[in-house]
Amino acid sequence: MWFVFEAEYEIEDRRANWNKPVRDTIAWHGPFDTEKEADEVALARMWAKIDLYAHKARTVDMTAKPEA
Repeated sequence: MWFVFEAEYEIEDRRANWNKPVRDTIAWHGPFDTEKEADEVALARMWAKIDLYAHKARTVDMTAKPEA
């Protein structure tokens, strides 16, 4: 099961700090059945916000994996 995590990030020293998402901008999209479908949504979300330097959307695999 795949999700897309989207957020804008804090700017520090004129650079986005990818470890500090702005809480009010966090959005989850999904679930999606395949990684390809999630990647397409993430890419579309990124292009929709292309003017914002500190914006990022990425795919996240939330599939529960059995222990070995």
